[in-house]
Amino acid sequence: MKKDYYDILGVPRNASAEEIKKAYRELAKKYHPDMNPDNKKEAEEKFKEVSEAYEVLMDPQKKSLYDQYGHEGVSQTFRSGGFTWDDFTHFDDLQDILGNLFGGSLFEDFFSFGERGTRQRRKVGGDIHVILKVSLEEIASSAKKQFKINRHEPCQACSGKGGYDSLSCPQCRGSGQVRTQSRSFFGSFTSISACPRCQGSGEIVKNPCVKCGGSGKVKPQRTIEIRIPQGVANGQYIVLRGEGHYDRGGHGNIIIQFEEKPHEYFERRDDDLYLRISVPYSKLVTGGVVEIPGLNGTIEKINIHKGSGAPEIIRVRGKGMPRPGGGCGDLYVEIDLKPLETTDRNLTKLINELKQYEGEPTPKRRST
Repeated sequence: MKKDYYDILGVPRNASAEEIKKAYRELAKKYHPDMNPDNKKEAEEKFKEVSEAYEVLMDPQKKSLYDQYGHEGVSQTFRSGGFTWDDFTHFDDLQDILGNLFGGSLFEDFFSFGERGTRQRRKVGGDIHVILKVSLEEIASSAKKQFKINRHEPCQACSGKGGYDSLSCPQCRGSGQVRTQSRSFFGSFTSISACPRCQGSGEIVKNPCVKCGGSGKVKPQRTIEIRIPQGVANGQYIVLRGEGHYDRGGHGNIIIQFEEKPHEYFERRDDDLYLRISVPYSKLVTGGVVEIPGLNGTIEKINIHKGSGAPEIIRVRGKGMPRPGGGCGDLYVEIDLKPLETTDRNLTKLINELKQYEGEPTPKRRST
C-alpha cells in the first residue's frame, strides 16, 4: 500500500507551497544517490518517492484530485498509470536545489540511475480537459454522450513532419539535444533539453508544408462519443488515453470530468435519491397508493399507510441510483401535507365540522 504523500514529505495537509518546497529541498539532498554511495539503490527509490509526492502536491489540479480520491484519483494523470520521470515537471526546482553540488552535469550524473535520458524525448501533446454536464437519467442508463473538441492532429499532407526534404539541424547538429550552462546558489550546472529548433527530432525541413505552416500539426474540430459510466458521481472523471493533442512525441489524453445537472424533482446523495411530494389530508387519514415520477419517464407507485403524518419519510429500497459495482441505492420520499386551495363555503363548513374530531394541538415529546 502506497504511503500518504503528505507523510512522505513530512508536511501537514494544509501546508503552503513554500512549506512543501522546503520539505522537498531537504529530502532531495538527503536521498540523492551520490549522497548515499553505500545504499544507492534504496536512495534512488526514496528520491523517486519524494519527487512523486512533490509533483502531486505542487500541482493544484493533481493535489485537488489526490485530496478527494487519494492515489487512485491521481494515478490517471500519469501517462503510464504510475509515476515515472516523464511525469516530473519540476526539473527547474531540482536544478536550483542540487546544481553542481555533486560535480558534473546535473542531468548526466544525477539521472544516471533509473530512467536516464527520458527528459530528452520529443514533446508529447498536451491533455484536453472537458467538463461534461450529464443528467441523472443519463447516469442511470449509461447513455451515450457526444461533445466537440478542437484537437491538434498530425498534418496528413506532410505526415506530421512539417515539410519536405529534411536536413540535419544546424543548432544541435542532428543530436536533437542542446546543453545550457547556468549558475545557481549551489554552483554551475549543465542542463540537457530537446533542441528548440527541431523539437528533438534532429532534423529540419527545407520546404515547410503549406497546409500546416511547418508545424506538422493541424487543429480540426472533432466529435467525441463516450458512454457515461453507470452511477458516476459529480466531480468524478475518466481518461481517454492517447486521444488528446498531438505533438511529435505522441498524443496526450482527454480528461473528462462529469458535472451533474440539477434535477427537477430528485436530489442525489451518493447512491440514494430524495423526493418530496405533497399529499392530500384525506389520503394521509385513509391511506392509499400515490404515483410519483421515476427516472427516464417512468412512474413509480408507493403506499401511504393509513393515519400517516406529515412530514414523514418513506423508504423505497432499490429505487435509487445504480451502483458501479452492481445494485442500486434507495429512494426516500418525504411526505408533506398538501394545502387546500379553495374557498368554497361548503368546504369551509366541512372543515369546521372536522375540528370537533381533531382535538387541540399537543406538544410532542423529544426522542432521547
